[in-house]
Amino acid sequence: MVYLSNYLREHYQGKKRNAVYELLVLGLLMHFPLHAYLIAGTTNDIIGPWERIGRGNLSNLLKKLEQAGLIAPADPALVPFPTTRKARVFAITPAGRERFFQLMLDTTSNPGTYQRLFHIKVHHLEFLSSQDQRYLVDHYLTYCETTLRYLRTETLDLVSDPVKQEHVSSSMRGNALDLMTLLAQQWELEAAWVQRLREQIVEAQDSKETHQKGT
Repeated sequence: MVYLSNYLREHYQGKKRNAVYELLVLGLLMHFPLHAYLIAGTTNDIIGPWERIGRGNLSNLLKKLEQAGLIAPADPALVPFPTTRKARVFAITPAGRERFFQLMLDTTSNPGTYQRLFHIKVHHLEFLSSQDQRYLVDHYLTYCETTLRYLRTETLDLVSDPVKQEHVSSSMRGNALDLMTLLAQQWELEAAWVQRLREQIVEAQDSKETHQKGT
């Protein structure tokens, strides 16, 4: 428990990138045990192409997760992907599952990078109850809509503020407006995707309830 206490203290001191990597590792191990090199490869596939977790960084993270009791060595026969390479195999522990759910339902710790975190969470929604899935999706939909309102307000301010009209060059204003328009379009697409995701969750829940009533 001392390891776990120290580990959580470290991660709540603003190390946002570690939270991303932690969720990536624990999320993958929620599906099945994996060799360390498969954890590295799959993690880099998800966060790539421009960012990669180095072998040393992953090794340190796995060591900390193991010391905290969140993952543990596992039987290579449990890995669903055949290989001839010799490497350590890890599986998630009950404490790791608890930590996974904590990370999945945390919507307040990393607001500046939450888009990236949500994209990771989407891979693992199946492990959450329908109610928790809807909670996450509804929160992120609000996140998207809030971002859109901010961009629209800033755009209006840039084109209507007489001080900015006087002192900001036309080139800078034009480029800024083009960028904000692009960002708004991207967030509109993001919001539409999340809305479809929400509809799928609701449909699946309704279908499940209908089936239960029929039996």
